[in-house]
Amino acid sequence: MLRRPTLAVTFLTGIPVPVKGDVSPADLWASMGWYPLVGLALGAAAWGFFSGLTTFLPSLVAAVIVVLVLELVTRGLHMDGLMDTCDGFFSGAPRERVLEIMKDHNVGAMGVVAAVLILLLKVAALGALTRADAAAPLLAGWAAARALPAPDVYFWPYARAEGTGEAFTREHTTGPLVMAAGSLGAAIVVAGLLALALGSAGSWFAGLFVALIAMAVALLAQAAVAKKLGGQTGDVYGLGIELAEAVALVAGCALVKLAG
Repeated sequence: MLRRPTLAVTFLTGIPVPVKGDVSPADLWASMGWYPLVGLALGAAAWGFFSGLTTFLPSLVAAVIVVLVLELVTRGLHMDGLMDTCDGFFSGAPRERVLEIMKDHNVGAMGVVAAVLILLLKVAALGALTRADAAAPLLAGWAAARALPAPDVYFWPYARAEGTGEAFTREHTTGPLVMAAGSLGAAIVVAGLLALALGSAGSWFAGLFVALIAMAVALLAQAAVAKKLGGQTGDVYGLGIELAEAVALVAGCALVKLAG
């Protein structure tokens, strides 16, 4: 029972958690049901860190430090997927060439531009939020971002014959998909209760608002890439996570404006 949540932590972060026993494709797929809870934990830690930093630093400086630490904790894994996907997708090349570009370890201009813009967007959006208003985007947004891989695997084929993410796609039972949805629902409730307690913009529905917006935008982007590739890859999963995180923070800013 501990192997699957441990796998979720291992694949989503750089935290050195040992995985005991043989890992099967069923374990890999089932571990995705735990992903939103890992996202919730990361978001909660980031919010606590941001709250502490803003007591003695300007919000923008605190935001830079928090975004940097989050990328370090996740080893830049999702950012790498974003960069590779943008390099391939925006190359204008045919499908097979796009997949080759995405697999290449060298980073192109579009990948660099995408990474810089996403980081700037995250920093600017988080820096514009107060301690209270940052709670829902970080908790619900980070959980929503990590709820994406389960439907990505379930509803789209893997675009390559083999690859890092291919082993996750060999099982298509509904259990992990349902668990991911339930885990996300729990994260949204937690984010909403915290937002209500803090008196932040949007109150109890803040978590639901940012999660829905973040997932909708990320899924639309992933669907566009999948249409060209004939499916998704591990890089596209990373693209979705990074994009959802950024959109969640922007949605939090929009919520403040709407409430004001």
